[in-house]
Amino acid sequence: MALTLDGTLGETLPTWTTATRPASPTTGLTGYNTTLNIREVWNGSAWTADSLPAAGTSGNVLKSDGTNWTSAAAAAGGFSNMTVFTSPGTFTTPASTTQIKVTVVGGGGAGGTGGQFPSPTAFFGGAGGGGGGAAIYVGPVSSSTGYPVTVGASSSGSGNTSSFGSLASATGGSAGGSFPSANAPGGAGGAGSAGTLQFHGGSGSLSYTGTTNGMQGGGTGGSSYLGGGGYGQMLNGSTTGASGTTYGGGGAGGASSTGGSGAGGVVVVEY
Repeated sequence: MALTLDGTLGETLPTWTTATRPASPTTGLTGYNTTLNIREVWNGSAWTADSLPAAGTSGNVLKSDGTNWTSAAAAAGGFSNMTVFTSPGTFTTPASTTQIKVTVVGGGGAGGTGGQFPSPTAFFGGAGGGGGGAAIYVGPVSSSTGYPVTVGASSSGSGNTSSFGSLASATGGSAGGSFPSANAPGGAGGAGSAGTLQFHGGSGSLSYTGTTNGMQGGGTGGSSYLGGGGYGQMLNGSTTGASGTTYGGGGAGGASSTGGSGAGGVVVVEY
């Protein structure tokens, strides 16, 4: 089709499809591409858009394939969905998901047990358990793929490991020291591994001893990345230590009885 100029109807360009573009164009050759719905010009080495494509759906943006511009839906920003695992399972990525954020927190360690030596009389509190470690992964994943999820359960000893496939993992905190160890040591915090960013859990605090019942105390549990260590107290009798209160929090040592349990871990998936 030749170029047509009409004083009333205006200018009509020659038309072609992407497949039927002129085989040997000269620099400056201009026409209308009915495949792309744009006016285009040969710049001497490539066809370039000489006009914008049709606007398409409201909210669309211009998208380049390296040669041409097209009207396309705007990509969503950030993560808009969340799945929380408090027990083991499998997370299957949706077909449209290629990026993901995962936060993994190991289980907290339990607090130690307190007790009494009858002779000479001495009272011993248990030490606090360590908080679970943590790891955060942000990056690519395979779409429509199942990833195994492990979650460290609540524990009366050392905390258990949580993980998300091989992308992120975090060990649990260690249990706090128990009677008859004087000034029993606090449990060490767990540690994150793999992932994009890793955290250590807080260590449990020391226990307290006394020669008078009521003067001994249990150590406070260590906090995880999310906080939540059990609080320690100096109390009479067979007071049990407080359990960890938030995912991965360490349990407090018992004043003169059993320590509190370490809180279970968690795996949070954002996509």
